[in-house]
Amino acid sequence: MISMYSMGGAIAVHTAVGGMIPSLAGLIVIDVVEGTALEALTSMQSFLRGRPKVFKSMEHAIEWW
Repeated sequence: MISMYSMGGAIAVHTAVGGMIPSLAGLIVIDVVEGTALEALTSMQSFLRGRPKVFKSMEHAIEWW
């Protein structure tokens, strides 16, 4: 079991839906939206639109984040 929060949850869902981990049997997502999360939604969408489509390596992806 892996615990994710914030953007990690969105990445986990995207990965699961995309079938990127063939051995994945299931994913449980618990979502609690707070006022601060709703306020940050617009800027988070802009942030995601600016992300690269491909990274040279896992290290580059982590560095970008």
